[in-house]
Amino acid sequence: MLKATKNTLKPIPNTLFFPIYITLLKVYKMTNLHFMFLSGSVLAQIPVSPFGDPNVICPKIDGVSVSVGGFPSSPFVITPFKDSFTNPPRAIHKDRVCRTDGHCLFSYDISVFATQKRPFDNIIPSCVPFPGTWFMSYNGSIPGPTIRVPAGHESLVRFKNLINHNTGYFKGSYNPCLPVNNRIGRPISVHFHGSASLAPYDGWAEDETCFGEVKDYIYPNNRANTGWYHDHALHITADNAYFGLTGLYISSAKVKDGGCGEPWNLENIQEYEMILADKLIDNKCQLAVDHFGVHEDNLYGDINLVSGIPFPTMNMEPKWLRFRLLNAAASRPYLLKIKDNRLNDISQRICRIIAADGGFRRTHIPFPVEGLLIGVAERYEIVCNFSGYAGREVYFWNDFDPDQMKDVPYFCNSHLIAKGVFGTTTTEVTPPVFTYTQTTPDPLKPLFNVLSTADLNTAANMATSGSYHRQFVFGRTNGHWTINGETWDTAKIAAADVGQNTWELWKFKTGGGWFHPIHIHLVDFFLIKRTKEVLGVEQPMNLKSYEILSPKDVFYLGPSEVVYAIARFGAHKGDYMFHCHNLIHEDNDMMRAMSVVDSATTTQNPDSAKPFIINRLYNLVYNNYKYADPMLGETAAKPSGLVRSMTPAYASQTLGKNLYRIFYPTPSDIVYMNGAKNPWQSQWCPIV
Repeated sequence: MLKATKNTLKPIPNTLFFPIYITLLKVYKMTNLHFMFLSGSVLAQIPVSPFGDPNVICPKIDGVSVSVGGFPSSPFVITPFKDSFTNPPRAIHKDRVCRTDGHCLFSYDISVFATQKRPFDNIIPSCVPFPGTWFMSYNGSIPGPTIRVPAGHESLVRFKNLINHNTGYFKGSYNPCLPVNNRIGRPISVHFHGSASLAPYDGWAEDETCFGEVKDYIYPNNRANTGWYHDHALHITADNAYFGLTGLYISSAKVKDGGCGEPWNLENIQEYEMILADKLIDNKCQLAVDHFGVHEDNLYGDINLVSGIPFPTMNMEPKWLRFRLLNAAASRPYLLKIKDNRLNDISQRICRIIAADGGFRRTHIPFPVEGLLIGVAERYEIVCNFSGYAGREVYFWNDFDPDQMKDVPYFCNSHLIAKGVFGTTTTEVTPPVFTYTQTTPDPLKPLFNVLSTADLNTAANMATSGSYHRQFVFGRTNGHWTINGETWDTAKIAAADVGQNTWELWKFKTGGGWFHPIHIHLVDFFLIKRTKEVLGVEQPMNLKSYEILSPKDVFYLGPSEVVYAIARFGAHKGDYMFHCHNLIHEDNDMMRAMSVVDSATTTQNPDSAKPFIINRLYNLVYNNYKYADPMLGETAAKPSGLVRSMTPAYASQTLGKNLYRIFYPTPSDIVYMNGAKNPWQSQWCPIV
């Protein structure tokens, strides 16, 4: 009936069979194009989503949105890979002051204000006629500038709120920024996520800075890790972070940064800082969010940004490369894989996982076969050997797990994160090579020092028998996201007697089809056990390979799962938060507080710290500073419009207070200790 020639189909002149011919021609074209792509002969073609019918999940014309799983898309046709990737800008320290032993403090000055940017013009030409998209920013950049401090040295970071409630795009007054309180504007509260900060500098949700006010935060940077800073204002964290108030904060062990050196020959391996986040825009190319409608429980967008750039092209050299990964989305988890231009998964063959939230692993491990699941606020560091990919392309791919990512919508391009394009040569004659043979990182992190093998074994035995110190159920109660049936209340502490320097095993569980990324402030922890609850009975599950002995401050609690985690609650006392890091859930109101108190007064787990560091041992474990005045009269920790000028003298006085003495004892402290061990002590290398 049909005679086929090379690359053509010719019909016989019979109208009876014409409809059949048209159907076969369509099938042929689709099959042939698919074959051409997979064979590598059509390299320019953008991979079509395997997670939905393009006719359903992709807008056909500008101006008309589609709905995926009940969530709207941006009302535009989007063409990925039009913009080139660059790392976020680097924050430049204002001053550096040092003690006589070479331990230093770096000071930074950051303003928070609204700004307009045009990140969508290239992928959506129809955005060009509209005004730039409004964001909230740290120092005018989206995301904020990367703060990079040498591990083992402190920092003083000043944040000034310049977002007025009477002017600009982000209008409206919010408690406590009301004229009746003699304060105005849109509140902010900065949380350095990944830092064991003193309570006044942790970003308590109700410790809010209003328009024209300034707050200084002092951070220890006590171990090398990839952290981040973001807004944490009560009930508007999701908005403030979604609209731009996020940025990387790296405590670097690199010698060239002032650190003591990194393991595995990482010193000169090129880094890429990949901050993942999905966004949604309206028909005027402004960021969109529907608080009281479809986004009441989750916020999912159809544009994947990488460090503020939508679906970027990453121009890279064919060599070993290092990637610092952060999920800064409001709700979306990412299941990362790296695929070649034939869409073969190459992740396991070329990549190793070297670090998690709290810093380096004890050993590097292969990339997981199932992909790297990165929940909101989780961080991982990977290294990949692209030396065999000269002149080739790869895709940073967002895969889908129907069990772990239940009801997460995948829009037209949700499977795409970025495209890597490799040149044919490298700038170095001999590029640095990752060292497989080294195992233990140096320097070690405090978490490995303060939790012993005996502690871990005891916790594992407890979890095996189903016992624990405290249980927290993340659920849904009366239309609110709750923890143990309770919403946020400053006066209602969920764990009021956590002993300082004690370790505890906490049990977390959820139900139904809900999943939650769980974040505990102050501490790093190890995951001990993961199970699946079926009809009220816990069924065995395996921890993911990259969760085992990874220092974590966030973990992914999947649907109907139970997770046991161990933490030593130090080094500070005070009130700290723990919450779901789906920012919509956090704002409504899946967040509670814990109080870390003197070990002698706890009733929950009084003996678990023995043998360890005794409170007030050589004055290294100090009493709480007053919340309103931890600087002993110099400046208040609470926001104020009356602050000292950011000068070297002020920075030097701050360093002299020795607020993080537990991490950084002075030479006289060390003499006074007379050989006693301080397991919280951090390693630093003098800066001259």
